[in-house]
Amino acid sequence: MSTSAPDDQAADQAADQAVDQAADQDGSGPGGIDPRVLLHDLANSMALLPQEPPPEGEELPEGAIALPVIEQDGTRYVPVFTSEEALRAAGADSSTALEMPLAQLAETWPDENLWLAVNPSTPEGLAIPPEVVRALPGFVHPAGDAGAAVQQDQQGQQGDAGQSG
Repeated sequence: MSTSAPDDQAADQAADQAVDQAADQDGSGPGGIDPRVLLHDLANSMALLPQEPPPEGEELPEGAIALPVIEQDGTRYVPVFTSEEALRAAGADSSTALEMPLAQLAETWPDENLWLAVNPSTPEGLAIPPEVVRALPGFVHPAGDAGAAVQQDQQGQQGDAGQSG
């Protein structure tokens, strides 16, 4: 008997909710992209996280990262970038940016009121709500399994759609 099944089920539910939240009214994601593909690509990508040196006399604990936070219209965001070009276009210094897997950042997302801004100030920029950010690790698949996993997800959706009604 496995004790991980409820966790897997909870992860699947979180992933489904994330897809629903990432989808537009017509069921597609930004730019007409399938939301599952979009979330899968984000979860399996590397992110550049702008870093400012800590104030003089202060040091971050070993292994800690400083999350830059920007605020717009009362909503707080952590900006991340998927390329050095997008990072520089936003005016950040690529030499001090921290590169890390986006899913790793999402695993320890600190605040239920903190959104993720992916490539802000670019036409492709995305604002991702905290509950979707927290679901991103559920979209990570081992190298070589990515296409199969997305295809399996899409087939599961088609099977679910055929059963409703």
